Amino acid sequence: MKSMTGFAQATAEGEGRRIEVTVQGWNQRHLDAVLRLPEDLRGREPALRQRLGAAVQRGRCEVVVRSVSTGLPATRVRIDAAAVAALQAGAGDLVRDGLVDPRLTLGELLRAPGLVVVESGELAWTEADSARLDAAFDQALVDFAMARAAEGGRLAAALERARGELASLTVALTARRGTAAARLGESLRARLAELLDPAGSPVPEERLAQEIALLVDKGDIREELDRLAAHLDHFAEIATRDEAVGKRLEFLTQEILRELNTIGSKSRDVEMTRLVVDAKVICEQIREQLQNVE
Repeated sequence: MKSMTGFAQATAEGEGRRIEVTVQGWNQRHLDAVLRLPEDLRGREPALRQRLGAAVQRGRCEVVVRSVSTGLPATRVRIDAAAVAALQAGAGDLVRDGLVDPRLTLGELLRAPGLVVVESGELAWTEADSARLDAAFDQALVDFAMARAAEGGRLAAALERARGELASLTVALTARRGTAAARLGESLRARLAELLDPAGSPVPEERLAQEIALLVDKGDIREELDRLAAHLDHFAEIATRDEAVGKRLEFLTQEILRELNTIGSKSRDVEMTRLVVDAKVICEQIREQLQNVE
């Protein structure tokens, strides 16, 4: 069992570049995977997104990739020779016309805008950088899975405790069923005797027994208790699977709650009603926990 929440970060560094990959997850009903990359790495998005999709099946997951320069940027000074030649040719015409001092130096020429270009070199992305990105990305996903598994283990333990409490309440309801049925029979006997013979004369025992049996059978909860116990066993089995089980457990919890509602509606026994209320409270706690299970 894995939680949907978690955090992990991995880095890889070399050749003047540090690559940082951060993964963070939150609980959400459906899958929402977000991948944030530097603009010059957009071409890597399909491959990285495919690996992210294989690692996360449910919840909101955000992955941020950063590329940070760790060395001094390479700087290159370039003189636009063509522009200098054109400027010199134009200056020669001006000298011949007596409009420019013939002692014009190269330094003075180079003061003209655009003749000297200073280029700050960015590190080119290399195959080695791609390998480091893949390594950091995969490591971040592994660490993220470990963080979610650790939290998932705590959730699994809490869910098993709650399931055990529901199982105990189911046993108590089963034990109470016979007593509740007997009390219901006694109550029905007295009530039917009044309704069937307002004058107070004796009612045939056979007829009274038939009516009581029919009404008690309508209020019997044996089938609901059997299904409830089966659902709880199924819950325990699903919770141990090495896959995304959150949605399946949510649906099963709904079925458990449905059986409890039916038992509660049929019950005329105060103690059974109390047990059903306690079980519903635990069901609600389980549903809250399952909101964070993948």
